[in-house]
Amino acid sequence: MQAHKFLLGLALFISLSAQAQTSPVVHFVWMGGNDCPPCVAWRKDELPKLQALDEFKNITFSYVIKSIRSTVPAGLFLPAAVKPFKDKLDYASSGRGGSPQAAIVVNGEVFDYFRTTRSASEIQMRLAAINTNAKYPFKRCIKASTEWGKCEIDGQD
Repeated sequence: MQAHKFLLGLALFISLSAQAQTSPVVHFVWMGGNDCPPCVAWRKDELPKLQALDEFKNITFSYVIKSIRSTVPAGLFLPAAVKPFKDKLDYASSGRGGSPQAAIVVNGEVFDYFRTTRSASEIQMRLAAINTNAKYPFKRCIKASTEWGKCEIDGQD
């Protein structure tokens, strides 16, 4: 009987460990500043809604202050959690200024990069798809174009 309980406990431990290892590590990086009216409105209206969602509680969120004219800030000005992604954010942004800019980084790689605001419900759909390995509900961009509103490298789904 003891061996049976031990084996059931071991099976449960292995199952939970496998689930934990396959869960994606998601980091949502939001970049904008007080000189950007849509950025201010997003932080006031959409960020609180987003922070209340279950999907948001399972990710890392970083807010990066940057002016409209600036590109991704220099590493010195990035939060510690974002510094490891500096080169990847520079690449994904194509060196463009403008605010807001955002990146969803999954397992250390830029999964989606976008400019302009997104509603809390749109971000929730993105996070839910990533966390459940479902079809991503929007067109992904890995590298923004130097032309505003265009994507140079689309994500593969």
